[in-house]
Amino acid sequence: MKRIVQISLVCLASAVMAAMPLASEAGAGAPIKAGQHFVGLVNATHKEPVVKTVCPGPVGSSRMGPVAGKQTMSVVRVRKGHGYTGLFSSVYAWFQPTTGGAKPTQLHFKHYSTPRTIPTSIRVPCGGTGTVVFSSCPYLAPCAAGWVTDDVKVKFEDIAD
Repeated sequence: MKRIVQISLVCLASAVMAAMPLASEAGAGAPIKAGQHFVGLVNATHKEPVVKTVCPGPVGSSRMGPVAGKQTMSVVRVRKGHGYTGLFSSVYAWFQPTTGGAKPTQLHFKHYSTPRTIPTSIRVPCGGTGTVVFSSCPYLAPCAAGWVTDDVKVKFEDIAD
């Protein structure tokens, strides 16, 4: 029984370490390189981030509005899992389009742990949920195999009312 507990603790410690940013490369400004795993952050979190919108009036299921100011996206390196850069040495992030039409505005990251402000010109649903895609391959670009996106589920919250 003692052996099972020891093995369980080792496995748990390994899983925690794998999900943590690498100490040597987690600092702001470390360059993103090919063959690395990463996690995308929206407003400094990966788990259920809230994206504030500014939509005066009633929020309908199809209403779109601008993103409120002073919100950010960033990319941090992790040991394994989540996104993977494949052959590329940068990461792009965008709100997954909810309707057909224009190409979404992309933020381009060349360094880890360097937050970028989300432009207030980006229009998103006024309420509900959505997805921010973090990918080493730009939106709809024909890219080589090997890259993996990190999709972050977000909740849109109207602050205008």
